[in-house]
Amino acid sequence: MTKYCLAVLTSHPIQYQAPLFKMLAQHPEIDLMVYFCSDHGVTDKIDPGFGVSFKWDIPLLEGYRYKFLKNYLPGLSGDKLWLSVNPGIIKELWKGKYDAIIIHGYASIASWLALLVAWLTKTPIMFRGETVLRPNRPWWLKIVKYILLKFFFQGINAFLTIGSRSEQFYRYYNIPQEKLFFTPYSVDNEYFINQSKIYRSKKEGLKKKEGIPEILPTILYVGKLVERKRPLDLLIAFSKIINRASLVFIGEGKLKPVLEKYVQDKAVKNVFFIGFVNQSMLPKYYSIGDIFVLPSSSQEVSPLVINEAMCCELPIITTDAVPSAIDFVKHGRNGFIYPVGDIDSLVIYLDELLSDPGKHQKMGKSSLEIISNWNYEACVMGILQALEFCQNMRRYK
Repeated sequence: MTKYCLAVLTSHPIQYQAPLFKMLAQHPEIDLMVYFCSDHGVTDKIDPGFGVSFKWDIPLLEGYRYKFLKNYLPGLSGDKLWLSVNPGIIKELWKGKYDAIIIHGYASIASWLALLVAWLTKTPIMFRGETVLRPNRPWWLKIVKYILLKFFFQGINAFLTIGSRSEQFYRYYNIPQEKLFFTPYSVDNEYFINQSKIYRSKKEGLKKKEGIPEILPTILYVGKLVERKRPLDLLIAFSKIINRASLVFIGEGKLKPVLEKYVQDKAVKNVFFIGFVNQSMLPKYYSIGDIFVLPSSSQEVSPLVINEAMCCELPIITTDAVPSAIDFVKHGRNGFIYPVGDIDSLVIYLDELLSDPGKHQKMGKSSLEIISNWNYEACVMGILQALEFCQNMRRYK
């Protein structure tokens, strides 16, 4: 069977990408090599967003070939990883004779180096990134970005879209439909679905162990406790429906003392701060939830905590500032979307779900239905289609 020799360039080992790389490597038509610009996530380091030292507790480097490129600006983490300087990608691509390379993102120096070397070696390039239009950006920044990306995209042979807003972004840059291939941003659906089923059967015991009232429904927040995710909005909204539910925050961050002070000053009951929870244990905490809320105004294109919560059969309440909400949250069917910062609307939707337990259970089942096809299998299929497209284009040139 024909094998595509495929290279991937990405910033660092990411808990959501590792299962995809493993699945690609296991495919009989793909010979995979992954290049990382940093070892962030596999060694104990402090993440600026979490504010704690950690490394992921799931296997990030098993089941596929990989190489860490030497980084001439070591010690970077979090939002600074794009500054990594990895000239080693030049040699790797020059000698590798790959049938294609997937470049993740356009902001890093390594991405531009890979692009230039791939052009010179006539290696087909597939691009996958967190790309959406942001109309509120300054006009001058839009112009600069447009010019740079028009140049960058000229050399791309195939574009791997991660959702509806991603496709909209490429169409804005006049990328033809034939070059777009759907590779949805996904989590390990099978793991989260199976684990949540196991833990849901122990839900009451788990809540009791954490000191969470067993008889009250639980509102769940998972993520960094930072400004752009607006956890204080959720806490304020919760304080208006006090004694009707518990609120559980999973995560760490700079806003944690602010949230704790608000709870103390306002005497808000039944608020619990669990702290940082590593990847393997997340299904346990999703299983104690009844409603998932992400009040974010984040720059994240597709916060994958939404995928995780949907796999765990939770209704979703999130804001119109979250680009992926258009794909995941069907307003009134499996959750609600409200204007970012509109705490009164958040209160209304929380009240609606808390007033009707049957409704939030029905919405949770709808979440699982919606997310079921948003998986790694669809990613592999999209990548294979893109590889075939690139090979055909090469053949006819």
